[in-house]
Amino acid sequence: MARKLALLALLPAFAAVAFGVAFLLFYRGGYDPPPDVEISYEEITWPQLPAGAVVDSPATQVKRGLVLVDTMHNNSFSEAEFFALNSRIASRGYEVEFVGAFTPQFEELRHQLLEEKLRRADSLVVILPQLSYSEAEATLVERFVQKGGRLLLVSDPARPQQTNTLATRFGVEFRPDYLYNVSDYDLVFQNIIVREFQPGELTVGLDAITLYTAGSIRTSGPGLAFAGPGTESSVVETSEPLYPIAGGDSRNVLAIADFTFLVPPQNSLLDNDRLISNIADYLTSSEREYHLTDFPHFYETGTDNAADILLGQPSLWDVGIQMKNGLSTYGIPSEIRGAEDLSRDTVFLGLYDDALPVSRYLQAAGVRVGDTIGTPFAPDLDLQGTTVTVLDQNQDRYVLVVLADSPWTLTGAVDSLLAGEFRGDLVTDYAGVGR
Repeated sequence: MARKLALLALLPAFAAVAFGVAFLLFYRGGYDPPPDVEISYEEITWPQLPAGAVVDSPATQVKRGLVLVDTMHNNSFSEAEFFALNSRIASRGYEVEFVGAFTPQFEELRHQLLEEKLRRADSLVVILPQLSYSEAEATLVERFVQKGGRLLLVSDPARPQQTNTLATRFGVEFRPDYLYNVSDYDLVFQNIIVREFQPGELTVGLDAITLYTAGSIRTSGPGLAFAGPGTESSVVETSEPLYPIAGGDSRNVLAIADFTFLVPPQNSLLDNDRLISNIADYLTSSEREYHLTDFPHFYETGTDNAADILLGQPSLWDVGIQMKNGLSTYGIPSEIRGAEDLSRDTVFLGLYDDALPVSRYLQAAGVRVGDTIGTPFAPDLDLQGTTVTVLDQNQDRYVLVVLADSPWTLTGAVDSLLAGEFRGDLVTDYAGVGR
């Protein structure tokens, strides 16, 4: 018992020794704050952007436009992942519309939506479609590109996709490979750094970009970005250059075999941000042509861009109001005027007797109005019960001419235009004859 009491009495001494040893081993002194230093306002230096950072400076757009993004083919991406490019496009005054609302659609509905939306679009973005493009859909896109619309195709070997079902129509094939480099990479060898570029609008200002799941592209067009020395393909054994970014067989087609550089935070690394700005410039600078089948989307929306409606005679006032109200349903403002302004978009509504003031537009479309109606690729027709519709485009001005044998027939022709039923009457891209 006495021994236990002695040990208990020694515990405080042991604790004191242990604390002393720990204090000597680990204590590094207290914290003494530095003296206050007064800095004048003139001496304050503001933080600078890191080297390679981009301040996006979009050019002022002369006209507004529309970029369509395909989301009806069960596409393997989300709207949030598209935010960086979306915001750059919007900053250039263009609208971005996601066609399909990320809901897979049946082929017939896809074709119908695509056909209607492309009539008013300037550019189309197709990213990682998991549903194949049908022959009819690919033909719609091909015609759109032929008219000057721009097409961006984005694939990625790390995500399921059927991009080649559309891409091959434009001389582009996304290979099923990964690019890698074991000597020059970011963190892991699959994250390649690209430093070689073909000079052009897509690559201006680029010194180096980083791609995280890039594949390679076989193309009949130009290679725009070249995977440098030491970069290999997981599938292709070849000495030919490996392109993760390339053009198609038209300057209006751009193909990119990587999606990761668009997604934060990868979008801000190296010159990726500059590349995204260049792509936004590319998509918002198309110079597409409009055909009669695209009515009424060759006319601009917005209160500052009203089209003029001219009448061949005062008795057609009601038809003019019909056209004006119909255009307004598409967001296109218009005004009925008494004389033609050669600087403004115009709709001319008249009878065959009123054809003389618009004869130059008829002749340009290959249409002759006399005792009969003559058009390209069709036999002459009697005037009775017929309508003629012609679109003329010259110097950024669109003139639509609609003529008929009577006010009643002219009213039907305007109804057909506004309802989209006129497209079955087209004899050329710029002229149609209805009965």
